Amino acid sequence: MHGKLTPGLDFLSDGGEMGALMRAHDWSTSPLGLPERWPQSLRTVVSLMLTSKFPMFIAWGPELAFLYNDGYRPIFGAKHPHALGLPFRQVWSEIWADIEPLVKKALAGEATYHEDLHLVMERNGYPEDTWYTFSYSPVRDETGGIAGMFCACTETTQEVRSRAALKEEQDRLRELFKQAPSFMAMLSGRDHVFELVNDAYLQLVGHRRDIIGKPVREALPEVEGQGFFELLDRVYATGEPFTGSSVRVGLQRKPGSPVEERVVDLVYQPVTDREGNVRGIFAEGYDVTERVQAEKSLRESEARFRNLADHAPVMVWVTEPDAICTYLSRSWYEFTGQTPETGLGFGWLGAVHPDDRAWSAEVFRDANAKREPFRLEYRLRRADGTYRWAIDAAAPRFGSDGSFLGFVGSVLDIGDRKEVEERLRESEAAFRTVTNATPALVWVSSNDGNIVYLNERWYEFTGQRMDEAVGSGWTAAIHPDDLGRILPYWQRCRETGEIYEGEARYRRHDGEYCWHAFRAVPQTGSDGTIERWFGICVDINERKRWEEHQRLLINELNHRVKNTLAIVQAMAAQSLRQVGDGSRPELQAFQDRLFALARAHDVLTRENWEGAELREIIHEVVEPYLRQSTRHFEIEGPRLRLIPRTALAIAMAIHELATNAAKYGALSVPSGCVVIAWTLVPDATPRLVLRWQEQNGPPVAPPTRRGFGTRLIERSLAQDLGGEVRLTYDLAGVVCVMDVPLSDEGGMLEHQSSH
Repeated sequence: MHGKLTPGLDFLSDGGEMGALMRAHDWSTSPLGLPERWPQSLRTVVSLMLTSKFPMFIAWGPELAFLYNDGYRPIFGAKHPHALGLPFRQVWSEIWADIEPLVKKALAGEATYHEDLHLVMERNGYPEDTWYTFSYSPVRDETGGIAGMFCACTETTQEVRSRAALKEEQDRLRELFKQAPSFMAMLSGRDHVFELVNDAYLQLVGHRRDIIGKPVREALPEVEGQGFFELLDRVYATGEPFTGSSVRVGLQRKPGSPVEERVVDLVYQPVTDREGNVRGIFAEGYDVTERVQAEKSLRESEARFRNLADHAPVMVWVTEPDAICTYLSRSWYEFTGQTPETGLGFGWLGAVHPDDRAWSAEVFRDANAKREPFRLEYRLRRADGTYRWAIDAAAPRFGSDGSFLGFVGSVLDIGDRKEVEERLRESEAAFRTVTNATPALVWVSSNDGNIVYLNERWYEFTGQRMDEAVGSGWTAAIHPDDLGRILPYWQRCRETGEIYEGEARYRRHDGEYCWHAFRAVPQTGSDGTIERWFGICVDINERKRWEEHQRLLINELNHRVKNTLAIVQAMAAQSLRQVGDGSRPELQAFQDRLFALARAHDVLTRENWEGAELREIIHEVVEPYLRQSTRHFEIEGPRLRLIPRTALAIAMAIHELATNAAKYGALSVPSGCVVIAWTLVPDATPRLVLRWQEQNGPPVAPPTRRGFGTRLIERSLAQDLGGEVRLTYDLAGVVCVMDVPLSDEGGMLEHQSSH
């Protein structure tokens, strides 16, 4: 390629590497055609471009085929040399939306110039921010028409970034100057005119002052006569800086306010030009008023501290940064028998027990090196020669500037507490021994419900490990059907403080579930809040099996009793039919009484014949009447559990009263109502007083004879239970008052909820 040129390609001869590349390029498929056939206008501009060292490119023809020189190659990056001859839109597709309007202007005959234009290019396989300064110029062919465009450009990415970094650094420095903790001011000329001040300087002299551009004597007139203006004049005249420490200055920090004294550390530094001539002064320093006041307060505080420490019940000590003890309170000397000559420095270690001396000294030295608080317990010799346990606790002291000043600590005699702790350890050991000896499962939980102790029986029974059971792991041993029931109850007990008790199934190590009765009581602290719970679980699996067997027997007995009642009912019906009409009312009354007795038996059977709730007994007896919308009952009274004999007697009495009311009384008309109410009379022998009262029924007249129902009520309550029955046939309705003693044999069982 460097031999003889093909005729017509001499315009590519001085084009460097790009000229050679163009000569070797296959132009047969290009819209531009072969170079030797290019128009002279294109040849001229290409020759100009190739011989220039400045980055340039040409976009020619309808497709704007892309031609560029050696200077442009670094801009192309990885797109070189494949972009040669390709359409402009394809070469720079990622920025085409940005430059297309500029290209159109050039093709329309308008040249454009752009400085530091931002473009996001993908010239090396990834997007990157770039900036360019360039011009787009139209290029005309031999006909005078615009055949393409010409671009001379330079990449200014580095310059733009450098300027941005410089501005950012200047802004940062300006912000640092503004926010610097020390006050700063730049003064220029012999009159010391304020050019720059930061926020700290304005805070010192007063924020409301407008001092920029003013001489210092005009901006701060109240400083006149305090020597500062003279100092500035001297620094400016001599070029020697001035440094002052704890200098007092009077400033009027608010308009119209009195002059306020402040204390400053101050430096006046001359600012010179290249020839060494002073052009201004840089003033910098710190307002140390608070520090000076604090130092004064500190001296006063130290005097108070020593007075307080000497009279404190604890032993107080102070060290310097080198760990040397410089102060021991009077109580130290009284306790140990040491004197300042024997105790200060490191002499205090002589009062520490020989077995504790080395390691306690090491703890102290390590804390002093790390400047960290420490707390340790060691034995301290008393003046009488006996040793007592003591707590030594200390914290580092720091100055206002953060410098380490040493330690201040206190020593407290805890011999009595140690004895209590020893007794507590013995008590805990005894508690563990006792709980591990019992066959029951014993546990202790914190106030949040997490288990903190389980005796050995628990682990033996459940097969859990200690790490599996503590916390809330114990719940895995509870039967899933019981867990959902007892966990909310356990939560409620912890919140209310009520005793936690009930029954649940616990899984044995072999996988079988066994019933246990559990009970736990809270232990409260001196403030009344619950600190922990103590609980026990007792195996009641055999009792549960016996109770289940008992329930089966009771159900079987109830079934047989019902069968017997059915037989009695059939025999009575048959007997009455033989002596008369089988539909006689006596037969119906007898059957109703048997039915009421059977319903009362059902209630008692559900309760294993241990007793029944009075309200439930009454509801069972009057339930046939409640089904009728015209029959109304009002039933109210406290919860009361009766033994079976009392429950059956009251059930039969209520039945007789309801039957009579349905025939003749308040239940025989739609407007009628029966009120059943009872109360407990807390005498020496508690009594149940139950009142049956009919209202809004037909007029009532006393019966001419006592019926079987009346005799049944009186016999059941008066004779069998020792109670009293008063029947009153009031015109407004029948009233029956039953007064039943609730003795151990005839009476009441307290209702208890189970969980």
